[in-house]
Amino acid sequence: MLIDGFNRNLDYLRVSVTDKCNLRCVYCMPQGGVRPLAHDEVLRNEEFVHLVGVFAGLGVSKVRFTGGEPLLRKGFMDIVSQVRAQNPSLTLGVTSNGVLLGGALSALEANGVKKLNISLDTIDRARFNRITGRDELRAVLAAIDDALSMGSFKVKINTVLFRDTMDDLDAMLDHFKDRDVTLRFIERMPFDPGRTPGKFITAVDLVRMLEERGTLERNTGIDTSVAVMYSFSYGGRHPMRVGVIPPMTHKFCGRCNRLRLTCDGLLRACLHGTREYDLKTPYRMDMGDDALKKIIADAVREKPGEHHLECAGEEDGCASLAARRQMSQIGG
Repeated sequence: MLIDGFNRNLDYLRVSVTDKCNLRCVYCMPQGGVRPLAHDEVLRNEEFVHLVGVFAGLGVSKVRFTGGEPLLRKGFMDIVSQVRAQNPSLTLGVTSNGVLLGGALSALEANGVKKLNISLDTIDRARFNRITGRDELRAVLAAIDDALSMGSFKVKINTVLFRDTMDDLDAMLDHFKDRDVTLRFIERMPFDPGRTPGKFITAVDLVRMLEERGTLERNTGIDTSVAVMYSFSYGGRHPMRVGVIPPMTHKFCGRCNRLRLTCDGLLRACLHGTREYDLKTPYRMDMGDDALKKIIADAVREKPGEHHLECAGEEDGCASLAARRQMSQIGG
């Protein structure tokens, strides 16, 4: 088991398989884009598989593949299938923007992927274009419907809180009120302070807006390490599952169970930390798994107790230390 200095069991690994993305979301991707990593800088398929196996051997029980957009990764399904074959007890998930998801659902199901997190901030086509820079809303909505119809996946919809999403809140609730999904609203994290899309919206703001629209009851039985969960009765329908993820105003660091492997083989123990641990170089130098395990142990031991981003709710967004990497490069 990977137990850090604050007695947290780090059993969840998020693996970014690519830094490439087919959307240009205003809160994630810098306006000028991100310099793509050179081919040799990115881990090869077999390197991802091996490193996941090392983490699994140390007690990681859940792996989520992220990006960028993971479905852009050449050979992504080979990675998933080999990880599944070599580590059959792992719980596997994928986070996607949904654009390419429809064509990948059967393969994901066949490889035992059970959890899908799909990023979607609005169901209004014009707003979607403005937020993402692409006209792909119909593909995303179709993929969500296809995933639900298969009955094999637990589907969560991840929505970042800012003014555009709040303007579309009623339409989002109406669209998903009869679907078996969990709606999760996430406070915006300042990875690009120079490009924040309007006033910072807090989790408290969202809760107030939901209470104005229906009956909102805490459901601690389905809380996760990052999400405060509610049952939300809306429009006389059966209660919806609604989660609020408040990394800025109500830190959940005390429950954090996550490690992150970037697509270029660097381990991050904290999403907002500046420390990264190189696993790629010792692996490619054939230093052996014991060397990799020592590096992982060092990262776990040095994982901070909490992040140090602060937010006072300014009109222009949160104040923070500028991250060395954008969210699209880390994998969320």
